[in-house]
Amino acid sequence: MTSGVLDQFVKRSRRLYSLPAVAMQVVELTDSTAIDTHALRDCIENDPALTTKILRVVNSSLFGLSRQVTDLNQALALMGTKPLKLLVLGFSLPKELFTGLEADVLQRYWRRTVIKAVAARELAETLWRIPGDDAFIAGLLQDLGMLVLIQDLGETYLAFLDRVYNDESELLAMETTTLGFNHATLSSRLLEHWSLPQSIVRDVGRPFDSETLVRLPERERVVPQILHMADLVAEFLTRERATVLDELIRVGGRYQGIAIDQLKSLIASLEIKVPQLAEVLSLSLPNETTYSMILLRAHSQLCDAAESTSLDLLRGQRSVADTEPCELGELLQQTQMLRGEIGQFAESRNDSRLRTTMVRNDAPAATINAAEHEGRHGIAKTRQPSPAPTLLGSVDAAVRTCRQARHAVSLAILELDHADSLATQVGTTPLRRTMNRLQSILHAIAVDDGRLMQVDEYRFAVIFEGCERQPAVELARQLVRCTREWSTEHAATHGHSLSLSAGVATLAMPPKNFPCQELINAAERCLHGVQLSGGDSVKSIDIY
Repeated sequence: MTSGVLDQFVKRSRRLYSLPAVAMQVVELTDSTAIDTHALRDCIENDPALTTKILRVVNSSLFGLSRQVTDLNQALALMGTKPLKLLVLGFSLPKELFTGLEADVLQRYWRRTVIKAVAARELAETLWRIPGDDAFIAGLLQDLGMLVLIQDLGETYLAFLDRVYNDESELLAMETTTLGFNHATLSSRLLEHWSLPQSIVRDVGRPFDSETLVRLPERERVVPQILHMADLVAEFLTRERATVLDELIRVGGRYQGIAIDQLKSLIASLEIKVPQLAEVLSLSLPNETTYSMILLRAHSQLCDAAESTSLDLLRGQRSVADTEPCELGELLQQTQMLRGEIGQFAESRNDSRLRTTMVRNDAPAATINAAEHEGRHGIAKTRQPSPAPTLLGSVDAAVRTCRQARHAVSLAILELDHADSLATQVGTTPLRRTMNRLQSILHAIAVDDGRLMQVDEYRFAVIFEGCERQPAVELARQLVRCTREWSTEHAATHGHSLSLSAGVATLAMPPKNFPCQELINAAERCLHGVQLSGGDSVKSIDIY
């Protein structure tokens, strides 16, 4: 029965959806061991629209050429045959698959597909250390069966998709249960009809089952495992479910021993490369939340769930005969440590586009004379921190290191705005828990460039070795901005919002016997100026 229904879909798809002749010929020519570049050029020139698109891509920001290329021969030489095949397939998918579809349906399809294709290529090249072209093609084409089902089943299948998404169910499994097959199998049969390489046809049809995939011969399991991980990445970033992140960590660890930093770098690269591919394919994707902020939210959800579970166990420890109280206490400690571990997913400041956005949207640095403002308006002075000899010692060590290396050193001091009133409003203990979560977020952002430490109940410091004033200010603004963004989500469930003020002081060339307390004092003066101006911003200074 199942085979008969699938065969009917495949038979109809073969009749309705065919690749254009030029695309079929390009695929054939580029799969040859000895590529005939003249034949390839002649083939593409038969399709003026395709030629124009290829020239547009070569002259786009992806290639960054100093002069415009107008000759197809030059374009093909610059592009190479593998990327050419990727673009031809992307530009030449049968238009009948997309005819009549609502804009939101197409947008949802392309958003997921582009993320999946780029993620597949990045995973292949960074984790498996293999060329990513085949994985990219498979990721770009694996979900075409969804379009076939939408065209054939219409509103019925769209309603099914909505139900699956709303119920947070697994799509391929639900399709198999409901239809007797899934859209990836249908995609595989369609690609076979288009005479794509058998390896891609086979890889696209493999089930997303880790037990099955790890037992395949090594040569056959690589791309299916990459596709499984890429699909989870796309699922996580489009549906923003923390449970999918948990599954991605588990599956990635089993397939390739993925480390936290590798996954964080992958997400950062997608923020840059997904919009680039969308631009190349002339796709309009939604203005969505940055991927790093999706990771931030998922991190917070996982931490809350882990801590809640541990607290429930601790409350019921007397009724658990086989569990010692000390073991449950250790479990709570481990879940609190999880904040820092998962928090490393939260941001990647290597993404220059994200950093630029955060700096641009941040409030301007305070410029009001603090003493004059305080005297005129009667504003209380900033909270005085308790003595922090650890901070002084850390600053002293950093200054000595930078003096020997002849580098700059910067210090940022950040403090929670309106801490005393917040403690009165929500209670000291809940606010401390919130500060613990905030600390893990700030650590994740600062970990690559500086050392973050908590120096008071509501105050943090970050020491940047070898860091000039402007980069330090940019990172401080990012810390302030991310706190504001995270607070928006936090306020929805906890009823109160948070913001930070930050003061940054930079010593461009540390002299011998420099009194390090002066660097701390300068950062605190800047912090005080920000707080007097309303907070939620950054002020900085150079000292000599």
